[in-house]
Amino acid sequence: MITRLMPIAALAALGFAARATAIGDDLDSRVTAGDGWVAYRVPMVAGVNEPCCYSVRQGAATEKGCNLDWGGWSFASNSDDPGAALDGRLVVYLRVEHGRVERVRAVGASCPVRTEGTIRWIDPVDPASSVAMLSSLLDHRAVDAEHSGLVALAYHADASAMRALTGRAGPSHTLKEREQALFWLGQTRGAEGADVIEHYATTDADPKLRAQAIFALSQSKAAEVYAHILTMAHEDPAEHVRGQAFFWLAHLNDARAKDDIIAALKTESSDRVREQAVFALSQLRDGAADEALIAVLRGDYPRAVKKPALFWLGHSGSPQAMAYFDEALK
Repeated sequence: MITRLMPIAALAALGFAARATAIGDDLDSRVTAGDGWVAYRVPMVAGVNEPCCYSVRQGAATEKGCNLDWGGWSFASNSDDPGAALDGRLVVYLRVEHGRVERVRAVGASCPVRTEGTIRWIDPVDPASSVAMLSSLLDHRAVDAEHSGLVALAYHADASAMRALTGRAGPSHTLKEREQALFWLGQTRGAEGADVIEHYATTDADPKLRAQAIFALSQSKAAEVYAHILTMAHEDPAEHVRGQAFFWLAHLNDARAKDDIIAALKTESSDRVREQAVFALSQLRDGAADEALIAVLRGDYPRAVKKPALFWLGHSGSPQAMAYFDEALK
């Protein structure tokens, strides 16, 4: 279980950090040999949609490709893109200015990129060396952990990337960086990443971190995520964390959520959490939200529960909701 694995993972992360600078030295010198954009390819972690940039209109992707010269950087993955992830490689782009790496970008190999200058390719690159160099850049705050360095690191298939992400989720890092590391563990590392997230979601002393860990866990494709989040919704000592757990249960698109959240209204002692649980019911899809809210209004629940249920049902405007109000007003 995760409680046994974490000490080993922590030691491995410490060992990795100690070796990072030495392993990345050769790659660093190759990267900084000249200014401008430098690029190389490494294997991309399996089971993920290829990261790229998409222009979106009315909810549909209309254009694919990234501009390296834009100061801002926004990318996404598109499961409807037939060409995505067929190559299986990640391309890491680094902007070197005055002999220093100033920016990092990483996209799938089939993602088109544009730049006014030229790109200097330095393939082949050892994936572990790439992870070590990116980790060193993050340690020295040379690149932004939230928008570039961690993203590039997370999509590496190499096992050292998992160790690096695990280390950055630990309490020695800032809250912001820990939250980002947990998020990318959920996005890219499958069951192994979910185990690390669950550890922090259930043991960390900071309720803000635990709440973010539950969100990260909800993004994972690992099995039994639903059951773990449901347990946290019942057992976490913080009201805010329990409320967030109910919210993300509703967004997992799991058929069990409606009945489980309604049942929790009977056992939860906090009015604040029960109000958040009712809001979570309003987030259910495919008509389940109205059905759940009407069940609460017709059930044996206190006023503190029925009042928000009535509020959210009133915001629905669906035929089912209107039929309930017609019946109630008679």
